[in-house]
Amino acid sequence: MIIVTLRIIVQHEKQSDFLAAMRGMLEPARVERGCLNYCLLKNIENNNAFVLFEEWETQEDLESHISTDNQRQLVALMDSLGENIELRFNTVSHTAGIELMENVLKR
Repeated sequence: MIIVTLRIIVQHEKQSDFLAAMRGMLEPARVERGCLNYCLLKNIENNNAFVLFEEWETQEDLESHISTDNQRQLVALMDSLGENIELRFNTVSHTAGIELMENVLKR
C-alpha cells in the first residue's frame, strides 16, 4: 500500500477557490482503480492548514493516478493557492489494527 500525504497552507481569502477545486477532484479520484482512500482534512488547530490523505493499493495504481488531468490540476492549484507545501509518499509493507494497542496495553 502507498500512503500519500499533502500538507498545504491556504490563505483564508483563497480557501473558497481551493475548496471548490478540491471538491471537484475528490470523487473522480475515489473511483480510480486501486484507490482505497482519498480525502481532504482540515486542521482544527490551524484554520489555514489542510491535508490531502490518499491510500493506493499498488505503485502502479498511484502512478496511473498521478498521470490524470485531476493531478495536473492539483499541481496548478498548489502553485497558485498554496504555501508551505509538504508532499510525502510512504510505502507500507505491514499494517496492524486495534490488536496492537490491546497487546501493548496488556503488558
